[in-house]
Amino acid sequence: MSTVSIATDIYPTDQFRVPTVMCIGTQDRTSQMKGVDADTIINQHLGYKNCHVILDLITDQWNNEVLQAIYGSILSFLSVLTITYDIATGLLASDQQSMEDTAHLLLKLGPQVVVIQDKNQQRWMAFTNNNELLKKHCYLLPGNIDISNDGAFSAAIAASLAHNHHSLLSTILNVHMYWLVEQSLRSSFLHILPLTFTQELWSFVNDIYAETLKLPFLNKMLDSTLNERIYDYYIVQDYLFFLDRGRMLNGLINQCSNEEAHRYFTMQLDKNDKWALTLLSDNNLPPHDEKTTAKMPACEQYTKFLLALTSCNDHLVWIKGLIALLPCTLLYFKVGDWMIASGVQPTVKRYADFVDYYRDQARRDRLIYFLDLTNRVVNDCSHEQKNELKLLFRQVCEYEYAFWDESYRYGMSKAE
Repeated sequence: MSTVSIATDIYPTDQFRVPTVMCIGTQDRTSQMKGVDADTIINQHLGYKNCHVILDLITDQWNNEVLQAIYGSILSFLSVLTITYDIATGLLASDQQSMEDTAHLLLKLGPQVVVIQDKNQQRWMAFTNNNELLKKHCYLLPGNIDISNDGAFSAAIAASLAHNHHSLLSTILNVHMYWLVEQSLRSSFLHILPLTFTQELWSFVNDIYAETLKLPFLNKMLDSTLNERIYDYYIVQDYLFFLDRGRMLNGLINQCSNEEAHRYFTMQLDKNDKWALTLLSDNNLPPHDEKTTAKMPACEQYTKFLLALTSCNDHLVWIKGLIALLPCTLLYFKVGDWMIASGVQPTVKRYADFVDYYRDQARRDRLIYFLDLTNRVVNDCSHEQKNELKLLFRQVCEYEYAFWDESYRYGMSKAE
């Protein structure tokens, strides 16, 4: 199980950010919510590459199979490993050694810091320095502690890292000293928030988003140097996209077994049809016949992918439909937020209107509802199904990237 802790100034108000701390093996002491299943832990495609990862192997939930899977997968990118001496010797498949030797063997597997609890209610800490193992003995932390097996110590490290700006070593030492006080004084300190599925989705495409922000189409639109004929080409392609998106929504409505999602698809179809009806005229463009107007390859592949979802014989088709619709909303909102945060206001009215669209709180509230709906409907999906949905989400985000990229390249040839 997994929990995540994020500084309160960015979470949960902004539901779209990637976590800053991930703590594996603990649970939320407030809500008692369990996070992702243990098998998710060994999946190296989670995407948490830019955050602290803490693994708690103090709890008694791990069987030998899971421990061996952990040994061969996630130890290499851990910030902190907390572990009992007995589990450490079992994980290393070695005879009992000194605390120092055990800690150094664990450090060689990748963690930046290793904290080992012994049977005498004491903690030992060893760490790396510039990727070289310290030549000193591992340190015995002062004081005897009330050793628990609920992961609370690791959760406290996660909470402290998320809410403060201290170094990793200072954080662990501070939390250890804090642990020596009465437990009743710690209750407000341990508030670890569960990771939502849509946050997992977003972290899974963080690299695509980073590349998206480099696209000439978006940057030139922001600084008002984008040739408006390129933007016209983008609008026409967007119009063709919305026509097929409407057909996809019709298919989802016909196959949806969830009443709330059915209402959402119906509402989206109504907005989609109104948008397609006025998109060209709002941009002072003449009507275009979809039968005679060529789609650029990205648009063609994107819409074929969406329509194919509704033609498959799958009882999860409507959930896949929600996931496939999400990038068109979420990715655009993230780009809009990036443009707003830049402080640059385009001088071309159409480009300024694009940025201003994402200042509207009512639209943001609708996105938050969409995220909440998605999180609720995937709650009963299996780990394998959730992995499939993540891959689907990533595929659609790649189509969104290609749509902007080709709009610029193909549109530029039209503008010349």
